[in-house]
Amino acid sequence: MNSESYVDISPDNLLPETPLIMSGDYFFQQNNASVNVSQASKSWFEANFVKLLDWPARSPDLNPMENRWGILAHEVYKNGIQYKNKQELMSSIEKARIKIPKNALKELSNSVLQD
Repeated sequence: MNSESYVDISPDNLLPETPLIMSGDYFFQQNNASVNVSQASKSWFEANFVKLLDWPARSPDLNPMENRWGILAHEVYKNGIQYKNKQELMSSIEKARIKIPKNALKELSNSVLQD
């Protein structure tokens, strides 16, 4: 992927969230891959009023989604469970997803914004 294709897909993924973006309570989190921090990408985000969260390099442990996947994986594979097929695994993932309290997800996101 290059900067041009990154900017091309951004509207499809962000514009449905326009009311949230315009609320001022929204930060877009991305890593520091070159396509994300290129001048073309920065210009697009600025022109579309998308606030970017400053993100330190090489810091996947701060990523709320990585932490969410960790919580999910812990639940799905607890007690060393192995699945016989994809359907069993997908069913377990869905059950685990439902178990995660909504406030836990909010806390993960808010923890990134704390000083």
